[in-house]
Amino acid sequence: MTQLSVGRPILAAWIAAAALWLAACQPAEPVLVGFIGGLSGTVADLGVNGRNGAELAIEALNAQGGTRYELRVEDDLQDPDRARAAVASLDKQRVRFIVGPMTSATAMAIVSEVNRLGIVLISPTATTNELTGKVDHFFRVAPDARAGARQIAELLRKRGLKSMAVLMDFKNRAYSESFGHAAAAHFRELGGQVGAELSYESRPSLDFAALARQLTEGHPQVVLIVSSSGDASLAAQHLRRIDPTIALAVSPWAANAQFLQMGGRAVEGALALQALDLESGAPAYVAFRRRYRERFGEDPTTAAVQTFDAVTMGVEALKRQGKNRSLRDTLGEAGASWPGLHSAIVLDAYGDTDRPMNMTEVRGGRFQAIAE
Repeated sequence: MTQLSVGRPILAAWIAAAALWLAACQPAEPVLVGFIGGLSGTVADLGVNGRNGAELAIEALNAQGGTRYELRVEDDLQDPDRARAAVASLDKQRVRFIVGPMTSATAMAIVSEVNRLGIVLISPTATTNELTGKVDHFFRVAPDARAGARQIAELLRKRGLKSMAVLMDFKNRAYSESFGHAAAAHFRELGGQVGAELSYESRPSLDFAALARQLTEGHPQVVLIVSSSGDASLAAQHLRRIDPTIALAVSPWAANAQFLQMGGRAVEGALALQALDLESGAPAYVAFRRRYRERFGEDPTTAAVQTFDAVTMGVEALKRQGKNRSLRDTLGEAGASWPGLHSAIVLDAYGDTDRPMNMTEVRGGRFQAIAE
């Protein structure tokens, strides 16, 4: 019997072909997407809702087939050092981009770090003016605080309100100061008077009754509250005990279901500026809201919707990136349109957007759209 001899070149070719076949049979490594948000503490509602929105975005992307995506979550604890550590952790895990953080104060704490590392950061809700118009790695899907602040000041004056006081939570100072002082300044420009511009730092044992007394000393017709929904509802209750007729207004930070649930009758009639129309009939949003209810047992908040959009934007940018362009430059293409649940999102060269805001009034325990 003759023995068949296989030459070395042919054997090497067989081995190479087998290796390629085995590699093709292995599932591709997932694309990692980072998320940073405060999942505990006084502003946990933003972080939890944001994480929920991010999870649904990843699930929707994976349902399309093809590239797999995986979410890596970090709790920033609303602490600057912990937030920077979270960025370092996600960098080591080689995430392609980071969604978050959910507050402006945390964004201010980590933006220099993501710039140093060259990681794109897409925030759903950090809208401080201090990050507007910067060439950096920070992008966002919501307009900056100044635009909304001017809008709410104009509505208050149109309603004939002549005097205002402002309450701001400086635990998230970068946002609250931007929004509160901008609203007060524009209210004055329109002929109104501003009394107290009171700041505090949120904590569990805070004396809201004392804050309410200070705010009402000058007998303002309206109090603008720039805080989380939990703090805003507590402040509203104490303000209405002192003066049942006082008008209330809240920034987008507080304008969610928790404000209604905790505030109860005390928040009836409050004006609330919302970044999005949460009663929209846009097909993509309606489908998202249905999935959100099925998964989490409640309606989505603005934070959840905008986080979904932020994840989708980042992934779409990865698809458009190409070999010779960075993700930062891809997102920084002025005028490019990115998909959103309500409508397309357009960024300028600085990663800022100018989406229209929605003014609502609490009526019958719901946010009802109003004409300005």
